[in-house]
Amino acid sequence: MPQNTQFTIQKAQLAEETFFSLPPHSNFMFSKKKPLKKIKKAVMKKVIIALGLMAITFGSTAIASDKEIDKTVQQAFNKEFAGAADVQWHANDQYVQVEFTFNSMRLAAYYNNEGETLAVVRNIYFSSLPLALQMNLKKIGKGYWITKICEVTTHDGTQYRVTLDNAEKTVELSSTGTSSWEIIKKEAK
Repeated sequence: MPQNTQFTIQKAQLAEETFFSLPPHSNFMFSKKKPLKKIKKAVMKKVIIALGLMAITFGSTAIASDKEIDKTVQQAFNKEFAGAADVQWHANDQYVQVEFTFNSMRLAAYYNNEGETLAVVRNIYFSSLPLALQMNLKKIGKGYWITKICEVTTHDGTQYRVTLDNAEKTVELSSTGTSSWEIIKKEAK
C-alpha cells in the first residue's frame, strides 16, 4: 500500500473517531430536530425585529425629509445632480445642505430657500490644490498638520479652504485667488 493512501486512511479514521466521540447531549449533533427548530426560531425573531427597526428608522427619515425640504429645492438639486446617490438633506432657516455621492465623489451642495445654488463643496487632496497654493501653504503651515482641505465652487468662482491644527490652536484658511491664503478663523484649543 502506498504511503499517501495509508496516510489518507489514517486521517479519515481520526476524523471519524473525533466526530463520534462527541457526547450524545452535545448541540453539535443535528440528529435531534428540537435544537435546530429553536435555532431557526431565534434567528427569525432577530431578523423580524431588525427589519421592523429598519422600517421605522427609514420611514421616519423619509417623512421628516418630505416635511422639511421645499419641493423647489429638491427639484433644483435633482436637475443639477441627476443620478446622485446616498442623498442626505439638512435644513435650517437660511439654507438647505445636501450631502451626496456624485460620480464617485462625496459632495455637499448648499441651496437657499428659493432653490438657487449657493455653493458646492468637495474634499480634495493636497496634491489637487494649484501649485502656487501648495507652495504657499508649505511656508505658512510649518508646525501644523492639515486636517481638512476642500474646494468651494460658487457663482463667483472656485476657492479653497484649509483647516490646520497643532497642539495649541486651529487655523482656517481661505484662498485669495490661486496663489495665497488668508486667515478666516483662529481658535485656541
